[in-house]
Amino acid sequence: MAVPFDHIATSYDSIFTRSMIGQLQRKRVWRYIEEIIPNLEGFEMLELNCGTGEDALMFSERGFNILATDISIEMLKVTSEKAERYSMQHRISSHYLDLESFDETLFDKKFDLIFSNFGGLNCINPDSLRSLLQKLPKILNPGGRFVAVVMPRFCIWESFYFLSKFDMTNALRRRNRNGIQTNLHGTMLNTWYYSPSQVTRWTNAAFTKMNSQPIGIALPPSYLEPFFKTRKRWLLKLNALEKKWKMSFLSGCADHYLIDLRLR
Repeated sequence: MAVPFDHIATSYDSIFTRSMIGQLQRKRVWRYIEEIIPNLEGFEMLELNCGTGEDALMFSERGFNILATDISIEMLKVTSEKAERYSMQHRISSHYLDLESFDETLFDKKFDLIFSNFGGLNCINPDSLRSLLQKLPKILNPGGRFVAVVMPRFCIWESFYFLSKFDMTNALRRRNRNGIQTNLHGTMLNTWYYSPSQVTRWTNAAFTKMNSQPIGIALPPSYLEPFFKTRKRWLLKLNALEKKWKMSFLSGCADHYLIDLRLR
């Protein structure tokens, strides 16, 4: 059965990955990972919701061996094609994985880094997310890291955008604890939003929170790409602010936030 992301697998890179906003936000995440890599003892990585494999490619170039997983078979095909195109088959393997029925016994090894980028965890309901977070310690090496980029329950950019359209319902849509349906290029997708404090609370039995920082606090959400396409100078100025506004307390009001947890 097709899943919501199957229909955009071949166009996702042009929609988001290669967009100006998408590239700037992704570089913020990559820069952070590169900073913490020296603190990791190994290079075995499990990627959850790998999408089209753009992150897997970057990490493979840094020497990681990556198990890239996703629920979308079509996304996994694109990931495999990229690995072959860039001769990274020896470092990247792609596998189907449904996070809502995550089974840690499927893995025959432990990892140094588990990574999930750009809202992949927002596609599973709270019960499934709590269950997933409780299982991750079993497949992490001692001192291993879990780094995720999650959409919080409030986004200042999004609220201002919808308020400017006098759309109060969508201005506060992330506050809905029961989740909402979002339009993913013609297909409806169930989405839940999680605050940094929620993720910290659900993981504090096994993990120490190392850091959290906003991703998209000065930079706008990717759906504003058409507006900024002819205003590149504005976007570069916002990106300069983004590099400065890394304070943890801003994590809960950005488009996304990065949270870094270390297994005790």
